[in-house]
Amino acid sequence: MTVQVPVRIQTGAPVRIDGKDFHAGPVISGGRVFYDKEAGTQIVLSEIAQMKMALALRLREVKPHDELGSARRETLRIDWGTFTPAERATALRRAMFVRKLDKVEPSLHRSKKKVILRVIDEVCRKYRFPSDARPSPRQVRNWYRIFVTAGRDVRALVDCHWAKGRRGPRYPEWEREEINRVINEKLLSHHPSNHRTARLLATRALRELAAKRGEEPVLLGRTGIGKNLISRMLHERDKFEVMVQTKNVREARRLAQSVQLGPQGDFVNNHWEVDHCLLDILVIDEETGKIAGRPWLTAIIDRYSRCIVGFSLSFAPPAWTSVMDALRVAIMPKEWLLADIGNIDNSWDCFSVPRHLTTDHGRDFKSNSMVAASSALGFDLHHAPPRKPWFKGKIERWFRTLQDQIVHTIPGTVLSKWENRKFFDANKYAVLTIHEVNWILAKWVVDIYHQTTHSKLGRTPAEMWKRGLQSIPVLREFPEDLIVPMMGLVVPRTLRHGGVRYLGLRWDHENWSTVRAYLPDSANVQVRIDPLDISSAYVYDPRAEKWIEGVLVEPVEARGLTLNQWVTIVRLRKRIAEDEAISQEEALAKAFEEIDDYVADRIHGRLDDKAPARFASFRKRTAWSVIRPARLDNDYKPPGDHRLIGKIKSPPLQAHGPFEESRLPELAAPTNESGRRKRNASNHDDLTPEEEQAKALAAKQASEQAAEEIVASIVPLEESSVLQQVQDDVSRADRARRPKRKKKTGETHGVAKQATTTEVQVSPPPEPDFSEENDGDDDDVVPVGYGRD
Repeated sequence: MTVQVPVRIQTGAPVRIDGKDFHAGPVISGGRVFYDKEAGTQIVLSEIAQMKMALALRLREVKPHDELGSARRETLRIDWGTFTPAERATALRRAMFVRKLDKVEPSLHRSKKKVILRVIDEVCRKYRFPSDARPSPRQVRNWYRIFVTAGRDVRALVDCHWAKGRRGPRYPEWEREEINRVINEKLLSHHPSNHRTARLLATRALRELAAKRGEEPVLLGRTGIGKNLISRMLHERDKFEVMVQTKNVREARRLAQSVQLGPQGDFVNNHWEVDHCLLDILVIDEETGKIAGRPWLTAIIDRYSRCIVGFSLSFAPPAWTSVMDALRVAIMPKEWLLADIGNIDNSWDCFSVPRHLTTDHGRDFKSNSMVAASSALGFDLHHAPPRKPWFKGKIERWFRTLQDQIVHTIPGTVLSKWENRKFFDANKYAVLTIHEVNWILAKWVVDIYHQTTHSKLGRTPAEMWKRGLQSIPVLREFPEDLIVPMMGLVVPRTLRHGGVRYLGLRWDHENWSTVRAYLPDSANVQVRIDPLDISSAYVYDPRAEKWIEGVLVEPVEARGLTLNQWVTIVRLRKRIAEDEAISQEEALAKAFEEIDDYVADRIHGRLDDKAPARFASFRKRTAWSVIRPARLDNDYKPPGDHRLIGKIKSPPLQAHGPFEESRLPELAAPTNESGRRKRNASNHDDLTPEEEQAKALAAKQASEQAAEEIVASIVPLEESSVLQQVQDDVSRADRARRPKRKKKTGETHGVAKQATTTEVQVSPPPEPDFSEENDGDDDDVVPVGYGRD
């Protein structure tokens, strides 16, 4: 090891003195000035001092220090306390060898192997190092060189394992930019994806971008980028910026801010804290045994002694009533309460009025009743600043202790963390009522919590309360008859002849008539209602400046109930009334719906069996069917024929009415040659008997079919039993009035009739024979074509 001693130092040249950077200043009488680069101070060294420091390797050039590695120079800037215990132990063990070697004189012998071996033997024998921890002379010489070059700083002996390996970027810059873009889109959002999804999307994006660039992507993982690359790049970012992008600025500031120490109590009853908590336990109803819900706990704690001075347990959500109840318990002595609860071994000596009461910004703590109680009892009401829970951290921490030590250990607990409730059914184990839970809380507070040493105080809360009483005057006791009207619900109401009304309740008293006599009409008075017993209410008399008590007149069944119970009953009655109204409406709607369905079914059935359009008018019940109800009577005689001769000059009054004569369809006259041959042939007696018989049979069938259609439009559907009889009568009547066909002579084939004939002479048909011999059935049907005039 060579030693470089600056015999000549140029002005302005950089040097290192005890490991610090200096600039050589001007030469003055008796020495030279050196300026510290970091501190900006200056020192003066004489020539003799410079020579001695150079020989001791305290004054050196900058070049040896620059030859140290970058990792070693970085280690010299790291605080010693930030190294791990193993790294500090390694550096201190090496310092034992180098400091022993640094004491060897002269300094030129410090590089000799024999001297170094002797130093190693002495240190190992003195500190009893094992043989495997014995360093070699070369290692000790290297440690000493680094130690001296670094200005004898022990941090230079720390292992630089963190600097080993490949520290350069393994991915190109354009790939890192693309990965950061995927991180911004998928992870730094209000609905972030998981790291696996981000890694898959980043791999796909790199491959697509590499294809556009015409390059091969650098993917160091099995199927894409490295498994932990996303996590490492995300951890390199600023944590506060990540929280702002994933949550919001307010939440990021809340998580980043430090939790400060809240105000401490100076003595007993100086400062109280109050808050609400929903207990993690299900309770059952006393009468039905069904689940009633989770109760709310309102508790008040003394900051100085950490004693619980009062609490209230109920099903009512956070409201002024629970605060007033807990405050009443806190102010009054507890002998009556312990006697009522029973089976409490220790005393509960906490009572009186505080000087300050700290709450949050809930509506129940800003109510008129709370302000009136603070004015009447003489304590200052303070609201903790928003988003600074340490201003009432004592009661918050006590709630956690209560849940962990007692609530989570009794049957019916619902546990605080949802992941613990996965296979746990709290409803199955709920067996305690609210009164039993209230006794458990009182027993735990008085006999366990107050008698357990507090970790911060070093004493039990009960001992701290007794100790604090020595430095304050005697506690002031308030009479119960004064506390009850002071801490009730304050509401403005009109005092009428029937008393005061509120929430369906009515109070009255004969002494209120005096107050009513001096008040103008419709004037409001201040009314205080006891939240624990609504059997009484108090009206303030401004002339006498006192509260006058009244009793509950109606409803009588509400006497002895708390205001919370009555409010619950009122809400339940309203809900039942609404349910009944809804049930009535549903029943009415269901009835109307059934009627509509019935009508729709009937219409659908009628449409399915609807008669043809030409018979639609006969399906209706018209005036004609009422006028002719007895046309099927046996005594009814048919009239004569009413055939019309000639054309009808005007249309009927009712085209589809029942008075229109039904006519058989006329056969169209043939116009072709075959038709003329047939017509001419019919004029001659050239038809055989078989042809004449077939022709007559066809005409008979056509007439019967037409008659059946007409009768079907007249006869109702339900008279199916008479249908066959009517058809037979119609057929006989038609055959009877059909004229016989006569042969015409003197007409030649192909001669047409004259088209100028305006009137056709038709001989009347012979009278049909309706005798008993020709009628095989009763004459109970009027033949078609008769009786229509």
